[in-house]
Amino acid sequence: MDTGIHLTRAAKRIYEEIRTQRKHRYATLAVQQDCEISVDALGNRAASYDDFLADLLGEGKAVGAAVGAAVGAGAGQCRFAIYDYEYEHQFKQMDKSSHKQKLILFLWCPAQASVRDKMIYSSSISSIMRFFIGIQKFIQANSPDDVSRAAVELQLRALDRD
Repeated sequence: MDTGIHLTRAAKRIYEEIRTQRKHRYATLAVQQDCEISVDALGNRAASYDDFLADLLGEGKAVGAAVGAAVGAGAGQCRFAIYDYEYEHQFKQMDKSSHKQKLILFLWCPAQASVRDKMIYSSSISSIMRFFIGIQKFIQANSPDDVSRAAVELQLRALDRD
């Protein structure tokens, strides 16, 4: 089901900058005025995963708010996020490791978010997936445990070949 909510040009541009130019580590996106999805926060390449979690969970603008950031996207609010995740993959049979990079799309819908927001975000994911070509993993999260570094790496490593 498509809600008619569309991505702003800035959100599309930021996604391409993350995917092709590797300019940013992450971006969080929020639905603004029930009609468009815009950039809420942007993390530079040096940003840590903890910075990302702070922005995703609405605990502050750890790296800096994007220009025109969504209003009312604080703690307890749903969000979308794109994260360029880097990790080392250790091969079981060899004594070698490989550097991996994967683009992850998160749908953050905390338990305390309103039912209306959860429905809007859940039904808008198809619009985002249609545009965000190159996403290697989609993670829907409802609690901080779902987006912890350990939980995310466990899901990413399940995709890797040994």
